[in-house]
Amino acid sequence: MSKLFYNLFNNIRFNNATSPSSSSGSRSSINRDPKTAKAKRVGYQISNSSGGGGGRDNFETHDVDLTTIANAIRKDGYLTQGVMKYEELIFKSGWNFKSKNEQALDYLKLRLEMMEVATGTPVESLFHGIARDIVWSSNCFIAKARAKNGAGLPPGVSLTPVPPSKEPVVGYFILPPQTISIARDENGTVTKYQQEVEGGGDAIEFNPEDIIHIATNVRSGSAFGDPWLAPVIEDIRLLRKVEENASLLLYKHIFPLLKYKVGENKDGFEATDEEIEQVQATVDGMTEDSIFVIPERHNVEAVNVDAIDGRPYLDYFENRVFAGMGLSQVDFGRGNTANRNTADAMTGQKADRVKGWQKVLQTAIDKFIIDELLIEGGYDPLVNPDFNVDFVFNEIEQERLIAKENHEIHKFLSDIQTWEETRANMGQEPTADESRLRYQMIGATDSDPAANATQNKNQPQNQHGKKDGPKRATEFTKDTMNGITNESETNFKRSLIDSLWETEETLNQAFNHMKASVLEQIETKIQRLTFPLEESSNLFSFNRLERDRFQNEFQKQTIYLFNKGVDEAHSKIKGVGKINESLAHNTIKTEIEEQLDRIETRISSITQSNLDKFESEKDVMSSVASAFEAVRSSVKSNAKTLLAKSYNYGYSLVLMQEDEEYASVYYEGDCKACQRKNKEPIPLKQLSSLDEVAIFYKIPPWHPNCECEVTKFKGGEM
Repeated sequence: MSKLFYNLFNNIRFNNATSPSSSSGSRSSINRDPKTAKAKRVGYQISNSSGGGGGRDNFETHDVDLTTIANAIRKDGYLTQGVMKYEELIFKSGWNFKSKNEQALDYLKLRLEMMEVATGTPVESLFHGIARDIVWSSNCFIAKARAKNGAGLPPGVSLTPVPPSKEPVVGYFILPPQTISIARDENGTVTKYQQEVEGGGDAIEFNPEDIIHIATNVRSGSAFGDPWLAPVIEDIRLLRKVEENASLLLYKHIFPLLKYKVGENKDGFEATDEEIEQVQATVDGMTEDSIFVIPERHNVEAVNVDAIDGRPYLDYFENRVFAGMGLSQVDFGRGNTANRNTADAMTGQKADRVKGWQKVLQTAIDKFIIDELLIEGGYDPLVNPDFNVDFVFNEIEQERLIAKENHEIHKFLSDIQTWEETRANMGQEPTADESRLRYQMIGATDSDPAANATQNKNQPQNQHGKKDGPKRATEFTKDTMNGITNESETNFKRSLIDSLWETEETLNQAFNHMKASVLEQIETKIQRLTFPLEESSNLFSFNRLERDRFQNEFQKQTIYLFNKGVDEAHSKIKGVGKINESLAHNTIKTEIEEQLDRIETRISSITQSNLDKFESEKDVMSSVASAFEAVRSSVKSNAKTLLAKSYNYGYSLVLMQEDEEYASVYYEGDCKACQRKNKEPIPLKQLSSLDEVAIFYKIPPWHPNCECEVTKFKGGEM
């Protein structure tokens, strides 16, 4: 800390007045008085205050009982684990500060270290506390401690507070959300905050500038955020009630119900009241492992009672709790009924929710904490954007981050985007000192072993080549095509191979998500089925969301190839005519939808053909999973075919638009069917009488994996 002080005092002065310009830019500040800078709110609020309609002294509380939620989290294991998992995931990969200005960054770190000393609370704990309150209550209230008469600030440090405050901030303290009420005027402008604790004395009031309120899931016009856990509380209560009843059922039926008969229905053998009472007393005094020794007039029988099976009900209500929390059984250590694809899909949903919270926290910490501290020290981000310091969470899904960065690098290397766009898409500053790049500093080249180290990490070189393991039939890799990219190949072949290479990960991932969605859907349905199954026509269908995701990923690449074909045709003909791209794109989209319908029909057909063999839930899941894997190779083949057709489609439409009479088909290979077609020019003028939908089905590819290319007609070919 002393070193930070030394560096800081040699470079900056702690005041908010206009200071001389420096190499880092002006450090002047603007008028921050809310009386002149704030916009007046319009419209009316929604208030539950006792006075109604808002007002300075009409404090309103949350219409959800936050105390009940807080107590439930402390007492219920599911809620405790769920909240902890989300909080841990938010900070899983850590965080950092980013700024273009080193002085502003050093100043902010110094202020935060001052606060750690003044409050006795590490900054890390402060941020964790903010995240914890946001996760469980969707609200976080942070009180600012002011440095009255310089208390809490090191000697010699002068700071200028942000109006209307008269003292700078010296620390932050998190207040329990359930103790806070808010007073607002009729338009919703906050006039006061109030904290009241039962048994804690008089209520404390805070001015708006002394409280930071961070909220998520806020309804329009409401003062508080709605806790996402509120609906789950009732599900938890119902689950615990069902569990209680199940425990009573177990207690009641764990020992057999005995019927003790005394006497017989014969004259002289009837039981007397004294005899019955004696037997009752004897039975009451026996232990559970006792045995009966009885005469011939006595008889003991066990009564068979068919107790209800409570497991389906327990599973149902437990799954309701899991669904309400956005977590899966895998998150709670249940792996017996889950599969990896289901777990991956649920993990993705959980990560999306966490990233939403991270975005809220980043924005709030930047605007409500960091900006005020910077302004107090004269580093106003509005005066000079270079003074801005951002609070940033590191990526929690490292595999997705690596894949994204590799994708951006691939687009740069493929001349699809610029250097600046690549850096921006990877979260870096668009411009950088290129003299500090490795190849500029030490003259590294692509052939240097060190220069290839990163590439080898992404595609390891081993006994299987640049692969992690042996090639799989389901992978869309360059060397699984008919030939390897080389200088002699046409633009059609290079574009097709590059696009398939680009499509591999996205289509496989989308296909896996679709598979996981179907398996999860079946897991829910078959709990109510009996085996062997007699009818499964409605056993499953593709989830619309996952199907759309697959379709969108596929459509991106087909449209890309379509545009490539259009550009290539224009380069050969130098025409300026325009084609009906909207109709062409819809034609391609329709073909993709039909292919997805065929995939779904085939999977259903494979599954239903084994209906009489299904003896358990495991058999159903295994059969459906196998059906998906059986069609995976056809997905690859169809992808290649449709991508090639999209290229040829764009090329053909341009030729027709420019009144070309014929088109040629170029092919080099061993396929006899394609060799015959290669000799037959395509009569474009004749086909021009058809619409742009019909022409799609009159051009190559002629069959799966066909590599026939449409080209401009060359005289003499007929």
